[in-house]
Amino acid sequence: MKIPGLRWVIALLLFTETLLAYLDLQEMSVLAPVLSKTIGMTNSQYAFVAEGFLVSYTAAFLLGGLVIDKLGVRWGLGVSIFGWSVANALHALANTPYELAACRFLLGIAYPAAFVAAARAVAEWYPAEERALVYGISVSGATFGAMVAFPMVAWMTDHWTWRAPFLATGVIGMLLSPVWLMVYRPPENHPWITGKERDFVKSVKPGEKLESGWSWTSLLKTRTFWAVGIGRFISDSVWTFYVLWFAKFLTDVQGLSLRQMGKVGWIPFLFADIGFIGGGWLSGKLIKGGMKSRRARLTVLIGTAAVRAFTFVLVARYSTPILILLVGIFVLCTTAWQVNLSVLLVDSFDPRVLATASGFTTSLGTFSTILFTAVVGWIVQHYSYRPVFVLLSALSIASCVAVVLILGGTGAAAPPGGTEGRAQIQ
Repeated sequence: MKIPGLRWVIALLLFTETLLAYLDLQEMSVLAPVLSKTIGMTNSQYAFVAEGFLVSYTAAFLLGGLVIDKLGVRWGLGVSIFGWSVANALHALANTPYELAACRFLLGIAYPAAFVAAARAVAEWYPAEERALVYGISVSGATFGAMVAFPMVAWMTDHWTWRAPFLATGVIGMLLSPVWLMVYRPPENHPWITGKERDFVKSVKPGEKLESGWSWTSLLKTRTFWAVGIGRFISDSVWTFYVLWFAKFLTDVQGLSLRQMGKVGWIPFLFADIGFIGGGWLSGKLIKGGMKSRRARLTVLIGTAAVRAFTFVLVARYSTPILILLVGIFVLCTTAWQVNLSVLLVDSFDPRVLATASGFTTSLGTFSTILFTAVVGWIVQHYSYRPVFVLLSALSIASCVAVVLILGGTGAAAPPGGTEGRAQIQ
């Protein structure tokens, strides 16, 4: 059996698994106001629950990339989907914040492969001009999952119990795992791919052929690795705020009920989907127009950071429709930033070490979010959300400056024993 356009079936599966991953992640933040009443969870305890996930998530990212590079995308992601789905279903048995924190810890152990394996799959299946778009499609599943979480969790909780969403999505994930194992293979030995598509998938543009001889330790010698890692260390907390705290902001400050939040809380994540796909499409279009890939990525990064620098305007009080629109714009720019920053790794590194590179750089980002989440919990508990929005603006500016300064004079990533190119960005 041959399937024309098989790489787009792979893209759909990557979209689906990241959708489910973020649906599982977002359920807790949507339910936070309900859990405050049912089990007496405070803002500080909610931060502790969130950190339970972030701690194991960070540690798993450090090792998860190495595991994916050893097991391969097929088995690495298949096992991960099943593992995090079981952990998510266990949330339905929790009765205290500490039990929820333990479940979040288990979720974080298996969760990182959702994104580490996706990066390697993109490198295996797509040529340079399609990578940012496909990576954007893949990670847009995450924001679509966050978007679906608001009405789904509100409806299930209203009709049944807050435990129902955890159990339902856990079972769905357990069913998705064998589907992934059945469908995914590397393109060079996939029995369903046509000969024409196999040739296209493995094509590399002149001047973009990657050097051989990479090992994971050579990553530490490249500016690309540190630009992405430091950029994520500074900026990942911005996205974390919208994922973990926005739902609570809507109830704490705007005074929305769970049902009202279910009607509007998903809208900024629709903007996030546009950012993921549109950000990847825009840099890809610039590349097709003749711009060097690195300059195309940096152009989008600088433009989106310029908009995010104005996040501090959220310190003022707005009607709910105006607030949702403003947050949507900032979220769109945040996700467009994320996809272009992340795809710098895909552009630069051999697929054999790409999962490791993605794992290490993401762990730098998640390490900072552990600190950020504790800080936000303390600020909100003792003051308000206003200082947090000023902090988001500062982080957006600082991350862009860091990335531009680090990448300003570099060319492609260098192989072991070599040096990075010093060609100016054109």
